[in-house]
Amino acid sequence: MNPCKPISFSAIENESTLKDAEVILMARVLISGLTYNLTIRRLPLNTTTLSIELSESSGAVEPRSISTSINEYSIIVDTNPLSLTISRNSKVVFSNKVAVGWGYFRRVGDELHIPFSIKPGEGIYGAGEWFNRLNRVGQRLEVYVVDPGGLPNDKTYVAYPFFWSTEGYGLLIDTYCRVILDFGSRYLGVGELVIPSSVIMYLILSNEPSKIIKAFWELTGHPEIPPLWSFGVWYSLWRDTGYMYSEYRTQGDVIKFAEEVRRRGLPGDVIHIDPIYTLRPVKESLRRFLRELGLSEGDLKELEEYHRVNGRWSFRPLIDYIKSKWPDKYIKLASEYPWTGQGCTFEWHDGFPDPASMIRRIHELGFRVSIWVNPYTPVGSRVFNEFNNRGFLVKVRGRPMVEMPAWKGGELFTYRYLTDDFGAVDFTRSEACNAYIEEIRRLLKLGIDAIKTDYGEGAPEEGEYSIGVNSCIHNLYPVLYNRAVYEAIKGERGEAIVWGRSGGLGIHKYPIRWTGDPDSTERGMAASLRGVLSMATSGIMYSSVDIGGYASKPTVELYIRWAQMGLLLTHSRFHGVSEREPWRYGEEAFNIVKGFIKFKYSLIPYIYSQVIEGLRAGKPFVRPLVMDYPNDEAVRDIEDEYMFGEYMLIAPIFSGDMRSVYLPEGNWYDYWSMNIIKGPTTITAYSPISRIPIYVKDGALIAYSAVDSINLTADALHNLLVEVYGDANVFSIDLGKYGRLTNIPVTYDKVYSMGEFKVRFIKASPHVLRS
Repeated sequence: MNPCKPISFSAIENESTLKDAEVILMARVLISGLTYNLTIRRLPLNTTTLSIELSESSGAVEPRSISTSINEYSIIVDTNPLSLTISRNSKVVFSNKVAVGWGYFRRVGDELHIPFSIKPGEGIYGAGEWFNRLNRVGQRLEVYVVDPGGLPNDKTYVAYPFFWSTEGYGLLIDTYCRVILDFGSRYLGVGELVIPSSVIMYLILSNEPSKIIKAFWELTGHPEIPPLWSFGVWYSLWRDTGYMYSEYRTQGDVIKFAEEVRRRGLPGDVIHIDPIYTLRPVKESLRRFLRELGLSEGDLKELEEYHRVNGRWSFRPLIDYIKSKWPDKYIKLASEYPWTGQGCTFEWHDGFPDPASMIRRIHELGFRVSIWVNPYTPVGSRVFNEFNNRGFLVKVRGRPMVEMPAWKGGELFTYRYLTDDFGAVDFTRSEACNAYIEEIRRLLKLGIDAIKTDYGEGAPEEGEYSIGVNSCIHNLYPVLYNRAVYEAIKGERGEAIVWGRSGGLGIHKYPIRWTGDPDSTERGMAASLRGVLSMATSGIMYSSVDIGGYASKPTVELYIRWAQMGLLLTHSRFHGVSEREPWRYGEEAFNIVKGFIKFKYSLIPYIYSQVIEGLRAGKPFVRPLVMDYPNDEAVRDIEDEYMFGEYMLIAPIFSGDMRSVYLPEGNWYDYWSMNIIKGPTTITAYSPISRIPIYVKDGALIAYSAVDSINLTADALHNLLVEVYGDANVFSIDLGKYGRLTNIPVTYDKVYSMGEFKVRFIKASPHVLRS
């Protein structure tokens, strides 16, 4: 696939579906005194899906009601003014007729305002990755990609104009432009959409969230399956508080770290190298600021040399030098200079003289290698000079510019600070996109296996792109960026993963997303989980968190609890600004975390097979309970429990050793004790620091790997130990390209050998974690 194919402002990938759509209703309608043609089509999908299109027209519009029906659904359109009502078996599913405000479509400037009713007890979910309440009712969301500058808050890295309701519908607004989704923030029970006036909407009708998600994928593209090894544990090398004072500064340090992981017997598949490798020039804005403070050109040259020798990859030593030599100027600098994020130079500093040999050694230890990049090139770097000379950077008023959050005096003062320290690669221009891909390919040729696609939220709305100025590119930009890197890796390797943060509509096709930069606090851990579950409700299949949080250092207890949760997601990474190595938190923590790492590796056959099944059924692997039990009103606001595949329910502990757990209908086994609990019910779960509450559905067959792996290969999927809960008597498993088994009788006194597979069944019994 072409990593730099022409851009499209439509997220709809399945164009043949649109061509085969059947027109079921056409009418001339009135919106705010303006005449439109309304066309409603039925798309040829298994789930009833309607496209709703408005185009400006002319002529008088007589007030009347027009109705039609599809299967159990009836559709009524009032023409003057326009409103739409859809019912299923006489029960209203979606309607613009509301009790207060404007009970119909209206136009304000270039925007359409579309009211809709929200019923008491209704749950609404989706809209991308958010860190506030999972149930959107009562919220007002601005679908706009932002680097929030820390979590939790009301901003998002991943914005989707797509949501669904427990009343039985999903709504996709096919645009990358800024959209407002108001779910009753002013009038509880009355929502409002604010969208561009010429956008097509898609209404997906089903009482099953999985069918809505599946239809959404059929329209916008299905998630791909990342490499098997990516489901293992990622260990990250990062010290944001000043690498000068960290032990991770050179390629020798990286190798030593990888060897230490193996020496301690920890399974792991990826060593991730964050910006400790990249050479960074002094920021142009910092030069200007220091010059305005009175430093001479000679002083600036002195600082430049000091940075070259002592910093190169970090500005912390430079700032400390300024503090020691010009303390009065440092006070001004610390309080008034707007600190922003960083750019990527693709240049290795002299602590990494032979990265290829480093990568070979890490591979010998059984790890893959991931490396950090972003799409912003710093002024003064080789890439900036080359790209700027060739017209490959986004400009504002003729100068390369990027939007970032900015801090003064340690406080965030704006989310959208326009800085000229960097230039954003113009991915709308194929030549610029291909030039960036060449930088990525140089990394891949060294042996790099995965790319962390950091940033991407800062494409300026007023930017001058190859196709002109268009504010809608802002939300599209991270999709173009991640797509380019993902497809480049796939072209070289045959399969791919990007560890991405930002995203607009369609980013689910390019796994994976992680939840950004939470505080190392209980609230940060809870926010990370809400981000994961929010992405799941938006059709994003895979996700991860920074185990331990990103900012500051977690307590030992919080570190353990975060690791237990983070290791029970599709993807798991230890990452943050302070120590995240399990051995840095004491012997007890090390043994518990090591045990959960091994637990995850043992569950890989279950995880991988449930991913395959989830892709087929429209079920992200980790998802909130409401996606499996949408008719159970008790689960609609639960955001601190989740389904781990089809058969396991996880209830993370955020503090202490007790919590309330809701179990939906059916019989559930306590994983540790094997006590049977009949749902629906709410229980108080006691969980010592060594455990996390886990419950297994009656009738489950949980496939474990019988191989004690330190890294993931096909062997981990082919030698199976299957644990049987209840009276299940037939076992099937689909492992995609790694094979499948169907209808194997459950027998406890034999080992089945079938081709590459070996399968042994055991009756589920109380569990003890091993380290």
